[in-house]
Amino acid sequence: MENVNHFYARMLLLLFLIFGITGCGQNSKKETAIATESAADSQIDFAALKEENPDIFAWLYIPDTQIDCPVLQDSQTDDFYSSHNAFREDDSCGAAYIELANVANMCDFNTVLHGNAPRKPDSRNAGSYPFSDLYRFSDPVFFDEHENLFLYLDGNALTYKVFAAYERDNTSLIRDYDFTCTTGCLLFLNDLYSTRNLSMNLRDGWSFITPYHFLITLTAHKEEDPNRQFVVVAVLTRDEAGTISRVVEE
Repeated sequence: MENVNHFYARMLLLLFLIFGITGCGQNSKKETAIATESAADSQIDFAALKEENPDIFAWLYIPDTQIDCPVLQDSQTDDFYSSHNAFREDDSCGAAYIELANVANMCDFNTVLHGNAPRKPDSRNAGSYPFSDLYRFSDPVFFDEHENLFLYLDGNALTYKVFAAYERDNTSLIRDYDFTCTTGCLLFLNDLYSTRNLSMNLRDGWSFITPYHFLITLTAHKEEDPNRQFVVVAVLTRDEAGTISRVVEE
């Protein structure tokens, strides 16, 4: 009887390990397009990705980092993917996503991409967070040596030049600034360039940006300080398909 009990105990433990583990990144180890795609070869199979989750509209890639992941937009809520992975499963690591206020064609003045980052970059599940390496841009050397990030759309490839990385108050950029009009765009740029932050990294030669440019801002909340967030701001420098455009409202 004792051997039988030990057998069932081992079986229960095995079932728990297989089905009962939850938390950051535990549900995403699937041999699917979402789990296996990579932009390292500049080829993304959007048909396969959208078949698995139609919310995927882009793929973000930053060389020499672990940021090589899909970008999503939920059709109902702004922050669904802050607590769900790209498979739409509950996952505290979340996924990279934009809010409803941004358009998925990347034609806004400033498209804000959100992603969770680990409190400790060397933690066991650090690589499961979509923006696990975003804080590397706080290092001046890394910032200087890594100028470009790439965003792939279905039928297009966009190159952005990173020109700023800094901490700011943990508020919503989308709600703080009206990026649909010139006034809101200029306010964001003025606030960025007037930031008095000794840890801010700002690339020389990019002070000419205007509301007619196209920006992307990557944001990660600081878990150790809920009142602060880290942002990396980049400007569009290459549009392979030539489809990124908009009318600027005064």
